[in-house]
Amino acid sequence: MKTPFLQLKKKWGLAEDTSIKDLLEHAKNKLQSDISNPELHYAIAEFYRHTGNSSEADSYYKKAFKLTDKQTLRRSEKLERRLEQKRDHTRAKLLLFTFIPLILILFAAGIFWTMLSKPEALPEGSNPEKFAFTQWLAKQQMAEVMTTLQAENPELTFDFSRSATNTQTPMEFMQSMMQPDALEKLKRDQQRANEGDDDGEGKPAFQCSHEPPVRCAARDIPSAPGEKRKEVVLLMEAYRSVLSTEKDCEKLEQSIETIGQQLQWRKSESDIKADLEDFATECFYKQKNVEKTLEHAKKVQCAGNDGYINSVYWYTTAILHHAGDLEKARVAYQCFQEATAHIEKNKIFGSAYIASRHRESGALAWLYFDDLETATTELKKGRAILKKVPRKSQIIMDVIGEINLDLMETYVTANIDLDTFQELLEEINSSGRLTDGYKQIKDTLTSIYFMQNKDYKAAKTPLKTIISRFKLMPEYVCGWDWSGFRRGLKDSIEDDAIREYATTLVDATNCYIPQTTQQRIKRINDVSKFLGAQ
Repeated sequence: MKTPFLQLKKKWGLAEDTSIKDLLEHAKNKLQSDISNPELHYAIAEFYRHTGNSSEADSYYKKAFKLTDKQTLRRSEKLERRLEQKRDHTRAKLLLFTFIPLILILFAAGIFWTMLSKPEALPEGSNPEKFAFTQWLAKQQMAEVMTTLQAENPELTFDFSRSATNTQTPMEFMQSMMQPDALEKLKRDQQRANEGDDDGEGKPAFQCSHEPPVRCAARDIPSAPGEKRKEVVLLMEAYRSVLSTEKDCEKLEQSIETIGQQLQWRKSESDIKADLEDFATECFYKQKNVEKTLEHAKKVQCAGNDGYINSVYWYTTAILHHAGDLEKARVAYQCFQEATAHIEKNKIFGSAYIASRHRESGALAWLYFDDLETATTELKKGRAILKKVPRKSQIIMDVIGEINLDLMETYVTANIDLDTFQELLEEINSSGRLTDGYKQIKDTLTSIYFMQNKDYKAAKTPLKTIISRFKLMPEYVCGWDWSGFRRGLKDSIEDDAIREYATTLVDATNCYIPQTTQQRIKRINDVSKFLGAQ
């Protein structure tokens, strides 16, 4: 009995005559500071076993075994991590030493190829163009060629002082005249120069059959050769950034002219030219400047880019309607519809783009001509186009959501049957594509639909959601034009009181009416109290 415990007594620094009971007490004291030590648990189990306390001994044996297993598992996991780190380190060194020689070989091959491809420099003074006699001879020949050309083509002039970019050395001129189409090119350049700012035969992006042929000035047609320049794109973005803040339409107009004069618009840059002219059209439209809006709308057409033809007729319809020329405004709207048919027939753009144009067509019909039937038809056309697309992208789903919201406005105005309205409402609610601003519009329209059908309980429910959303939104942004719908309330709701509160609800959610969130909520609460009293 004494032999095993004698080793523990020496290890713990105790006297040889220390009793087992004292050893047990000492072990328990050590265990309090080192509870996860399996050796102490095992020693205590041994003390209990030797004193005949088997149950306590079994308890400490189990704890010792459990702790031993845990330590073994931790050691194995730590060993595995070390092995994995070692493998990763070894792999990295192998990859490094494998690819370094290959990289060096490729680098050396690149240097060797560059040196082989380097053109051999001519000895000083060996360039024949620098010989005085060669230059004199070229001048004589050039003078003779120019004299002959001008005698045979009196409409041509040879003024090389117009700009620095057009100046040529006699040798360069002689080389250019050796090209087979040189004379034809020279005549074309001369004709373009003679046209100047007068109306020419430039081709617009689209020619509407309801209006006279569009005649474009030569300077408004991007026609210079070459690829699209990154510098011009960056310049356009800079102008957009600055002028979006300043809203200086004249500065924008002058900038477009300056770019055209100094850089010459290339044919490949027609989309940039059209975009800037479209920006200018929008700018003057917001100023209600009829003359300038129509002028820049024409320049958008002359840029020759199909992506902006609908924008042209949107602004011309709106500005002519504002000016009171309803007949011309209706012609412009017919051209908008024809332009939409043109891009749809020729498959110039995708389904989402075409559907958006049908949506805009419906908006124009409703906003400016009170034509609810055409508006509904156009919206259904756009919706049908997108419904046929087998795989619907995020953009397509967004456009469907916007069209559905427009269609909902026409349904409420026409007081469509309940089943049709509920079907559309369910699709809008389940799409998950509406922003908070659009949700406010949807709930407003829903409430008004039930108000005009005297279902006051159903009409009151969306108002609670509108109020709670207003309390959470830091800023109300929607971009929704309520003017057509508000105007249509006069015919769609017969009851004067209901129509008045429906109008109040519209004004509360109209983001273009300046008012605080508290003022919006108060108006909605007024409507809710009215509905509760019915």
